[in-house]
Amino acid sequence: MSVNKTAGQAPGTGYILLATTWLCWGFSYPVTAILLEGMDVWSSRFLIISASAVVLLTLGRLQGARLSVPRGHWPDLIIAALCNMAIFQVCMTYGVHLLSAGRTSVIVYTMPLWASIFAVFILGERLNPPRLAALGLGLLGLVVLLGQDLSHLRDAPLGAGLTLLSAVAFGLGTVWMKKRLWQNDPTVLAGWQLAIATVPVGLIWAFGDSQISFSALTLETWLLVGYLILIANALAYFAWFRVVAAFPASVSGISAMAVPVVGVLASAWVLDEHIGAREWIALALIIGALALNLVSTLRK
Repeated sequence: MSVNKTAGQAPGTGYILLATTWLCWGFSYPVTAILLEGMDVWSSRFLIISASAVVLLTLGRLQGARLSVPRGHWPDLIIAALCNMAIFQVCMTYGVHLLSAGRTSVIVYTMPLWASIFAVFILGERLNPPRLAALGLGLLGLVVLLGQDLSHLRDAPLGAGLTLLSAVAFGLGTVWMKKRLWQNDPTVLAGWQLAIATVPVGLIWAFGDSQISFSALTLETWLLVGYLILIANALAYFAWFRVVAAFPASVSGISAMAVPVVGVLASAWVLDEHIGAREWIALALIIGALALNLVSTLRK
């Protein structure tokens, strides 16, 4: 199945939006790693999620979109918000903090496996042979990348476990958004999901011992926060939820495997993380999976 014509956008627009998410999210991993040198996980997530919610809801309003959500849609919106924004964002951030930016980006994008499985049971989608082959090829790339010795990294098992939990939550949230025909603009839906996630994250931040003085943050820290708010969240989610609306869940999920390619390369460039033979083999397998998946989609 190709781009959904009911999504209200041309096929080419869908692919442009998809590439936008690859770049926005890929570079967010090294940016997050640098930010966490001067800010704790809960403070960073609370600030970024809450500010991103305001930006997206304001953008939706400026576009003339309706901000009110039908009462019957709220249960699904809350479930998707907890998966896509609360669990995913916090666990992913801990992964960057405890593991490494490049490897975290790779584990997060086992998400297509979980999205494809959830889509079968929740949406009744079928995994045709090309998509199964693409999924298998991409996951093989992830296995190759994670098959190396990580003992030199601090708290690697905990970091990997939390990152895997973020991937499962992201996959479930992506599929859950496909359960119903939403009446709201995707920008508004993304904004409300971030706003909902602000509640549990804000409560933990407020009653925990991780609070910091925002006035004491440096200009560099604020620039990093600005990137994560405006680019990695506002722009990326603006594009991503239009991608989710335009493609079947399994296609958008598998196509998102390009993010760890960008994440690993960006982390090597920005953080000087090592890229060896395993990394290059893994990235080649993931790129092959992307090519197979997108070619099969274009032929439909």
